Amino acid sequence: MGNITFSGVVALFISWFYAEGALGESNTFTPEFFLILPIWAIGVLLMWRFVSKNKLENTSYPKIILSNTLLWLTIPIGLKFAFQFI
Repeated sequence: MGNITFSGVVALFISWFYAEGALGESNTFTPEFFLILPIWAIGVLLMWRFVSKNKLENTSYPKIILSNTLLWLTIPIGLKFAFQFI
C-alpha cells in the first residue's frame, strides 16, 4: 500500500508540474498531462488484482519487485501518451 500511495503522489505531482507549463510560463495550462493519472490507475488496478490473487507468502521476491517496477513504469508511459496529444 505504501508503494501505491507514494507512486500516486509522485504521479500527481508530475502531472501538475507538466500541466502548469514550464517554470517561467504561468499563463499556460495543458490538461492533457492529466492522462498520466488514468494510466497510473490502470497500473494500480493490475497491481491490486495481482496482490488479491496471490498471497504474499506464496509470491517470490522477483515477482514482487517486477510488479512494483511495472507500477512505476506506468508514469513514464502516461507521459509518453500525454506528449503525443500535445
